[in-house]
Amino acid sequence: MISVLITATDDPIALTRLLTALVPAAAEGLVREVAVIGAAGPAHAIADDAGAGLHDDFADAFQHAKGPWIAGLPLGPNFAPGWMELVMAHLGKDTQRPARLVLRPAGISLAPGPEGWLVPKGLTGSAGVVEQDLQRLARRGGGRLRILDRR
Repeated sequence: MISVLITATDDPIALTRLLTALVPAAAEGLVREVAVIGAAGPAHAIADDAGAGLHDDFADAFQHAKGPWIAGLPLGPNFAPGWMELVMAHLGKDTQRPARLVLRPAGISLAPGPEGWLVPKGLTGSAGVVEQDLQRLARRGGGRLRILDRR
């Protein structure tokens, strides 16, 4: 159902943690494929060993995505317990509503945390899509799924 796009950084541990966390979602059929963008060095080897698609830029990864939904996930935060159920409920309830993937509240914090996004591929134009376009669609879509955790 979902093609996950991840922009690599020089933190191979964070990439390993995220790819490992996606395995149950792939086994359940929620995640169809994972693409890693701009991976080099250890991150490239990790993504390749995990079976992720490797792409040099976002537009190429987006164009090759096969799922009807596209998700961009940040490196760093973990998934909150029950995250797959929240995403499945969102997909089952409204088939074309984008959503921001945000941190669960944890105490008082005014600092915004890393965010991801979930957008139906059908809402996007096929040519020249950049990640910021999909982030904007998710913000305007109004949905918020609190699936990320600072732990």
